[in-house]
Amino acid sequence: MIALAFHVDYWNYLGWRDPFSSPQWSARQAAYAAKMRLSGPYTPQVVIGGELQTVGSDRGAISEGVARVSREKPDASIAIANGIVRGTTAHPLDLYAATVRSSPPTAVKAGENGGRTLRNDAIVRGLFRVARVNGAFEQPLPAGANVVFLQDPATLRIAAAASRP
Repeated sequence: MIALAFHVDYWNYLGWRDPFSSPQWSARQAAYAAKMRLSGPYTPQVVIGGELQTVGSDRGAISEGVARVSREKPDASIAIANGIVRGTTAHPLDLYAATVRSSPPTAVKAGENGGRTLRNDAIVRGLFRVARVNGAFEQPLPAGANVVFLQDPATLRIAAAASRP
């Protein structure tokens, strides 16, 4: 399991701007909401394997979702070695590379979480679609990227993922 935190920007109007938020992450969440036929995006939301979603504070549902997705037979593989991403897919998938970093805690000055200090683990700082791949593939790892994953462009399901420290 590789946890990724995509900080959305649609709460920034509440008097405090999340320094890690991005309209790109809000659009990504909206795409999941549409694909999953939700009435709209919400926080805190957890998307598991690109195919399940639950409220981010429901540890039981998160554990069940991770267990369910983990039992699925993978139809793709991916690995990072020596700056190269290698893998195989049974059908065309999008190869994404992400720059993920943990950052110091953030003091929230206003809004719903005003006065709290938030941890900032596994923050996605950049996400790049590298290529559409099919069968065996090999691609250079983009500079700064430390997580890669294969995503079905039609269903948004994550087929495989890998990370490096």
